[in-house]
Amino acid sequence: MTLLSKEGLVDERAGIISQFTNGRKFSARDLNSFELDSLCTFLENEQKKKQNELDKKRKRVIAAIFGVHKKANKEVSMEYVKGIACRAAKVDNFNQIQPNRLDSLYNAFLNAQKDLTFAKRLVEGFINEQISYN
Repeated sequence: MTLLSKEGLVDERAGIISQFTNGRKFSARDLNSFELDSLCTFLENEQKKKQNELDKKRKRVIAAIFGVHKKANKEVSMEYVKGIACRAAKVDNFNQIQPNRLDSLYNAFLNAQKDLTFAKRLVEGFINEQISYN
């Protein structure tokens, strides 16, 4: 029950147990100790996979925000970067940012990096043009 509640799957408990036992059982009470251990191990592994995926997304967002500041030649701290992400996602804690919001933030800051690169090339082109006129 604890593992299912962490995943928000308490209401689907009977379906999960049925699927795990190939339709033979529908209740945790009907599971023997081996089946119960196997189900718990499976659910724990699934939870770890989701957590690892979330960690990857968080690290990507952090890297993208650092990248924007690096292109702007500005040194920033980890706390500053997390603060930017929190303000953009409208949450108080970086770890509260939802997975789909992490994806959109990553894409937004990646686009910001591309825009800064383009702007830098455009300005350098104007400068070189002015130099050649003089």
